[in-house]
Order: sequence, then C-alpha cells, then structure tokens
Amino acid sequence: MQEEALTLGELAMRWLEWRKPAPVKIDQTTQTGTVATDELRLQTWTSYESNLRLHILPAMGELNVSGLKTSDCERTIHDLYNKQAGTGYRTAAMAKQVLMQVMDYAVRQGHRSDNPVRSVSRIPNAKKAPVKLKQATVAAVHEAVRARQPEPGVGGPKPTSRLSDVVLLLMATGLRIGEVLAVRWDDIHINGSAMFLTVSGTLIERKGAFYRQNFPKTDDSQRTLPLTQEWIKAMIRRRNLNRRLTPTNAVFPTRNGTFVRPSNFRDDLKKATGGTLVGEKITPHVFRSTVGTAISEEFGHEAAQMQLGHSSPETTRRHYIQRPDIVPDYSSSLGNLAPPSD
Repeated sequence: MQEEALTLGELAMRWLEWRKPAPVKIDQTTQTGTVATDELRLQTWTSYESNLRLHILPAMGELNVSGLKTSDCERTIHDLYNKQAGTGYRTAAMAKQVLMQVMDYAVRQGHRSDNPVRSVSRIPNAKKAPVKLKQATVAAVHEAVRARQPEPGVGGPKPTSRLSDVVLLLMATGLRIGEVLAVRWDDIHINGSAMFLTVSGTLIERKGAFYRQNFPKTDDSQRTLPLTQEWIKAMIRRRNLNRRLTPTNAVFPTRNGTFVRPSNFRDDLKKATGGTLVGEKITPHVFRSTVGTAISEEFGHEAAQMQLGHSSPETTRRHYIQRPDIVPDYSSSLGNLAPPSD
C-alpha cells in the first residue's frame, strides 16, 4: 500500500494504537485499578474507539486521507443528530472532536498539510433543560426507596436500606453516582459534631471491566464536602449495623463486600420508583441537577460549581441549573429610571 492511498480507516487505527493507554491492572481483592498517569484514560479511549467504529468509519472509512474534504466531514458529523427529536448531539460533538484529532495526527505524520475538520460548522447545543425536582417529588422518592419491597414471585435477596441511603447521599451532595458508590469509610471524616466526605475516586464500569478508579472524573472533582445532619444520622446507623470489615472498605457494599455497580443501582432505583414519580423521570443525574439548582438559587452559580466539582461555572449553569420560570424581582433598582411624578 502506498502512503498516498492511505484510507481514513487505516489512519484511524494507527491513531487509536498511538493513543491507547496501558491496560488497567485491577486488584481483585480491593477492586481498585491502577493509579492515575499522564496517559489518556481508558474510558476516554474506549469512547473514542466506539465513536470511530460505530459512527465515523462506516461513513468515511474508505475515503483517502489525502482527498478528504470539509464537506465530507460536515455531512457525516451533522447527520449524527436529529434536530427535530433533539437527539444525537453528544454523539456528533464527540465525532467532531475525535475526527479533529485523527486529522491533526495526519498533518503531523505528513499525510496532509491541513485539517479539513477545522472548518466544519458548529454542533448546536442540545435543548435539554436541567431539571429540579419539586419538593413533593423529592418526598415521594425518599418514601418509595424506603418502602421498596420484593416483587411478588421474584427471587433473590431482600432489599436493604442501601438504596435509600444512597439516594439520601445523592440528594445531600449532588455527587455523580459513580462517586457515591465508590465512597469508602476512609473517605468519611469527623470533626467534632461535623462530618465530611472526601471525593477520592469513582467507579468505572466498562465491558469486561469493573473497578474503583482511585481518583475522580476530573481534578476539580476531588473535593471535601460537609454532610447534612440527616445524612450524618444515616451514616452512624450504617456504621453500627455494618461493623464487619471488607477488603473494599465500601460504605455501600454488596452482600459479598464488593462495590455496587452503577447499572445495578439504576435498575434498583427504577424498580423502586417505577421510573417516574408525579410525572417526573427519576435518575441519579436528576438528583445532581436538583442539588445544583437548589444551591445556585441561594448561593449562586460558583457555589453550585464547587459543590458539583465542575471546572467552570458555565458547565454548571448550562447543564445542571434549572432556569426559573419567573425572573426574580429586580424592580427596586429601576426606580430612578421612572419619569418624574407630577
């Protein structure tokens, strides 16, 4: 094969191999993966590989790198989302990001002098508004997860307080579900009558692998949060009821002492709530946006950003804070603009 006939599919495979991180070594006893490195994280690489394999290469893989045009990239990327349905925006944005990197690699390797992806038009933002659960719904959720009973005719272990305690922590902190289920007793600190939680890791659930990553999603995600009194009571109760030590030291262990898979938690939550309550969809992400909105309403966007562990207030504002239907009353600042009274 001559290099001038190199296809995008062949180039993409070279790029993936170049970017591929070292395999994660998992301690099966503690369920922890290898420590952080400067390499690309495995879950990010997996997302890149999946996007290329499922979306980019089926449409463009046979095209020659030297002849690839902006119009080819434009068509493939923008065909991935449906404006009417409001779906596919994240897939399209990821495709643009990945293809940009692949073609930058082509330039560095001397296969092209320019990157045709740089002139691809902007991907519209998904018009999916953040949700803040109503107070009645929050109360209904807590009641539903506390009252969950085994389904008639369905075997398996009986429900425990784990589901309700995890929901309580999600509502008390706004953590990601992987961060909550990764909490160990080592991450809980007591200072007088106050209790704090340090976010020190997250659970990674990928095909063929499940482990605790001993660092959270981003650098800004590593933080220490004060806990509410309601959660402190739950924590003390859990510690008193679960005194046996496990290799994982998980606060919310399975009966075998291992970490709970986020997918299993989502299934349990759906069974307990029926997927919706009071007409609202119930997911861990909705709890997170509810917390972000509540904090923002009282303390501002930057406070919500710090609580949720984002790198910028803009991410928090756009994706995790529900906009009020009625603008707050700022009219007192406009008195000097009124005409003089007669």
